[in-house]
Amino acid sequence: MKHLNIFRNIAIDALFLALFALFTFVPWLGYYQVGPISFQIVHLFVLIGAAIFGWKKGLLYGFIFGLFSLLKAISYPGMLDFAFINPFVSILPRVLFGLISGLVFDLIKKYTNVKNFAIYLPILCFVLTCLHTFLTLTSLYLFGVLDPFGISNALGLSEIISSISFISLFTSIGLIGMCVEGGVAAVIVLPLYLALRKINFVKENDDKKFKTI
Repeated sequence: MKHLNIFRNIAIDALFLALFALFTFVPWLGYYQVGPISFQIVHLFVLIGAAIFGWKKGLLYGFIFGLFSLLKAISYPGMLDFAFINPFVSILPRVLFGLISGLVFDLIKKYTNVKNFAIYLPILCFVLTCLHTFLTLTSLYLFGVLDPFGISNALGLSEIISSISFISLFTSIGLIGMCVEGGVAAVIVLPLYLALRKINFVKENDDKKFKTI
């Protein structure tokens, strides 16, 4: 039985890995560019994984999300993508996002049941998506502009990044993107979460985390 659970975990991780790769590298599937504003829905898989499996999977899927974001920036740079060549900009905020999302979901489950959690989930996904945007833009400023480790300078990005107006980035582009991505997360994650709970293995693992009523 233990070996069966290991194989199931590997299969689920492989599925999420494939989804991250597909939605990252297939144009207009996971990332959208509308003028100067960039939207993405890849973070939804981090939220779904964290909601079902908790902080460990949230941490893992956040790392995968960030790693593929880094690879995308290296392979197909465009607009602000060049800034994500810095791993502290592409990977660190996504790891924190996945970890925090998993911890929040685990905490809520300790004090509620499945029905109530389904009510809270859209709100939590919206708030956590806003957190993701905030973490990403903050990392871009801290490790891109302030550049304490000299990575941006070593990559030749200092002059380009320093020309970005972060006030306008936070108040206009960041705010619009945050609201759109948060709204999408609030609408999409819940039905996907409920659908995946119908799979016995997922449901059994998820049920263990809820408060016993």
